[in-house]
Amino acid sequence: MKLSHLFFCFYLMFSSSVFAKGITYEVNAIPLPQALNLLYLHVFDKPFMMAPELATDTRLVSFRITPDIDERAFIKRYLGNMNIAIYPRNGIDYIAPFTPKTPPVKRESYLYQPKYRSVEYLSDVLRGQFSGNFNASAQSLGVGNIAPENAVSGSASDFLNRSGDVLVYYGTKDDIQRLQRLLPEIDTITEEVIVSAYVFEVQTTERNGSGLALAAKLVSGKLNIGIGSESGFDNFVRFSTGSLDAFYELFRTDSRFHVVSSPRLRVRNGAKASFSVGSDVPVLGQISYSDNKPIQSIEYRSSGIILSVQPKIRQHLIELSIDQQLSNFAKTDTGVNNSPTLIKRQVNTEVSLADGDIILLGGLAENKVSEAETGFSFLPKNWFTGTSDEDSKTDILIMLQVKKVSR
Repeated sequence: MKLSHLFFCFYLMFSSSVFAKGITYEVNAIPLPQALNLLYLHVFDKPFMMAPELATDTRLVSFRITPDIDERAFIKRYLGNMNIAIYPRNGIDYIAPFTPKTPPVKRESYLYQPKYRSVEYLSDVLRGQFSGNFNASAQSLGVGNIAPENAVSGSASDFLNRSGDVLVYYGTKDDIQRLQRLLPEIDTITEEVIVSAYVFEVQTTERNGSGLALAAKLVSGKLNIGIGSESGFDNFVRFSTGSLDAFYELFRTDSRFHVVSSPRLRVRNGAKASFSVGSDVPVLGQISYSDNKPIQSIEYRSSGIILSVQPKIRQHLIELSIDQQLSNFAKTDTGVNNSPTLIKRQVNTEVSLADGDIILLGGLAENKVSEAETGFSFLPKNWFTGTSDEDSKTDILIMLQVKKVSR
């Protein structure tokens, strides 16, 4: 037993009465179980039971009781600060730890009217940063029409939750203050780009190679723009300099290049935009039955020139998804003769561009073999005549430029 323990025992032994007023006693750095044993043996003189988990408690206690203090109330308050309670039952004190009740966290509602971004975007970005709930409310419905907090993602409630025009957050005051500081940095103007494109149909022969190779040769020869090995690929060439109009004028003056379309699209970051020139052609759809009678449905499918783009704007690059389709319908000779056949050429790719870059994109080719007669026109038809085959190719070439919209 340590010296401080002996001092406490001797001090209590020489005291006249443990409950008499005018007694001063002090404990200094004694393990909790031993301090409780000494208190109940020499101060309270009362039977007690200690919880097993307290018997191995290694915390050291120190306190001093003066004559003007109620000893029992003092010890009860002291142990309460350590999350230990005294439960008197039938003359016995039961001493056991307890888990303090967590006071309810006060929550408040905060409404925010987005300036530039949608409620869906803001809630998706912020949801993982805060412990409260993000909801949406339509102004015409009023604040009371807030979607339920336990809405399941993808459910109808979640759709209502994200389709309003007012962001509603329910959380603590500290979270609301942090949210107010963060929202102006997130609710910013969405960047936009202008996508300018020309779609050419290129007539080439086997000697000329692909339409992309022919275009690259024209550019390097007449515009004196070099094509590095890192910029050219099988169906993709990028130019970091030059004017889109200059490229267009170069190809327009060449009879092998025919302009099919020249779309201009303005699209915001992450959104999809499409350009379509053509027609919707009725084709046979599914067959359903009503009263055991077959009903043939008719579906309309688009054909013509369809260009779809989706930019993702970064600080230094623009990631662009491109979907280009040229299609037409032809009469079906086999199979379902009553429904036309869709003939299409399509390219779907993703490229990374700097602001203002120009790209040439190929890969949509159609080969044709033409047969021609050779001979002398002044001789009879079968004299010294023959035939020759010539391979011709039709390439679809996309020339495209992406520029950020200045603000």
